[in-house]
Amino acid sequence: MSSYQPIDDEDETRRLNSFDASESIKGSRPTPRSKYAFTAPRLHSLISVAAGTVMCLFGYEQGVFGGIIVGQEFQEYFDHPSPSLTGFVTSVYDLGCFAGALLTLVVGEWLGRKRMLIIFTIIMTSGIMLQTGAHSMNHLLWGRFIAGIGNGGNTATAPVWHVETSHQDAKGKAVVKEMVVNVMGFVISNSITLAFSRITTESQWRFPLGIQLIFIVIILGLVPILPESPRWLLARGRDAEAKTVLASLSEHDVEGDFKGIRDSVRQEMAVQASWSQLFRGGPATRRLLLGMLLQICQQLTGINVLCYYLPLVLHKSVGLPELPSHILSTGIAVLYMFATAASLFFIERLGRRPLLMSMAAAMAISFLGIAISTELSHDNGHHIPGIVATVFITFYFLAFGFGWVAVPWLYPAEINSLSMRTKGAALATACDWLFNYVVVQTTPIGIHYLHWGLYLVYAVLNASFVPLIYYLVVETAGKSLEQIDEWFAVNTGWLVHKAGEKAFAVVDGAATLANGAVGHDEMRQGNERESMVKAYEQQQQRRSYDTDMRPINEDDFALQDDEEDEDFQYH
Repeated sequence: MSSYQPIDDEDETRRLNSFDASESIKGSRPTPRSKYAFTAPRLHSLISVAAGTVMCLFGYEQGVFGGIIVGQEFQEYFDHPSPSLTGFVTSVYDLGCFAGALLTLVVGEWLGRKRMLIIFTIIMTSGIMLQTGAHSMNHLLWGRFIAGIGNGGNTATAPVWHVETSHQDAKGKAVVKEMVVNVMGFVISNSITLAFSRITTESQWRFPLGIQLIFIVIILGLVPILPESPRWLLARGRDAEAKTVLASLSEHDVEGDFKGIRDSVRQEMAVQASWSQLFRGGPATRRLLLGMLLQICQQLTGINVLCYYLPLVLHKSVGLPELPSHILSTGIAVLYMFATAASLFFIERLGRRPLLMSMAAAMAISFLGIAISTELSHDNGHHIPGIVATVFITFYFLAFGFGWVAVPWLYPAEINSLSMRTKGAALATACDWLFNYVVVQTTPIGIHYLHWGLYLVYAVLNASFVPLIYYLVVETAGKSLEQIDEWFAVNTGWLVHKAGEKAFAVVDGAATLANGAVGHDEMRQGNERESMVKAYEQQQQRRSYDTDMRPINEDDFALQDDEEDEDFQYH
């Protein structure tokens, strides 16, 4: 089993850049051999396992702390922390994730996908070890924050790496699959804390924290031996490596895949938007804000009121004993995972807007039911209101898993244009972590002081999302990224409820108005983009960089013999 190394051996370079005699007679190009000990399907499976483990660890972290803070051993060891301190030690993890996501935005493109995953996993390892061995609340706080930095960097990198190494027809459902694995981690955390809830030693909380190192071993064991993103390699001018990686990942047309990714990278680098352009107003700002809006709304649905604190909610608000709280938490988590998996089959069929609006209404009803039943439960001490509250909590998780767990993560990549897609997705992710922190920080305080009123607040918020989506959120299901660009060129107003599907239809790959006439704005936009790409290519041909930073050039992937035929190159 060979580890992944850049191609810098002279003999290897000559092998890739020279023609076999028989192939040159036919006028065809040789395909580089796979440099990995695995077949293409096995490589894709291992990449999915590595990226999925990152997301599973993310889900585990979401659930594990809520399961241990209700334990008697944890409470006694840390001297029964106040609601505000409980909220801070739980939510400081999200501040770390926010910092990690921003750090990824700064150094991610420089380091590459694999190195980012390795570095941030090591950072997360140090945080997990500090939490597991904590002897004071300060140790626990710093461990949570450091682990958050690692998780924030990993969750911003792993999905990108997964998508960029996947087959074209497998990319659309990658986000939903990763969310299913994420929820699986949440199920595992609830199962582990349930299994250790009856232990009367420090292992009750140390083991559920320390067992995360198993995920770390899997990530660090797999990532170094798997390929780098071919798209990132092409963006860095490392074309020979990119082609070798594609040969390892592809069972079909390597040349076609290589040319398609190369052209896409060229276009994206040519039209890359600056930060100032994103906030000047107009369609670019509107699209950026829509992606950020959905990520903020996802957190304000109240999902992490229940994800992070589900055993606490069942114990403190519903009034269940500690053990039944753990058992019900695990059962609800399993149903939540099945609902998320079911969304895989409906996310494209039903459309983004109907799915988001209907599930937001269902979640508003759920929180209203939780608020009323928990208040009645405390008033008369009967078990029936507690059972009703548990049913509404379960109904909430089903609604969120079916409609809201994946779309807000998918939407920023769809709604932002090519020139701003990376920055738009990064800002949306940062908003998600920031509001995640706000929700997680305020939940224990809200449960302690507001009681049932906390759930009424989230009922109102979810109800408000229905008209917000109806009037502002653009439908992206079933539309290509180019169609979405054209939609915004024609529909310049913020209100979209009357726009419908009238803007465009695609016929033979050309965007046309519904009446068959091509709009002047769309033609101008296409011509501008084509001109920018040509200008970029001409500019790059006049510039000279080192091997790792040089621009993409036709000469870079010409398969030529430097000693015998320096004039031959591809066109």
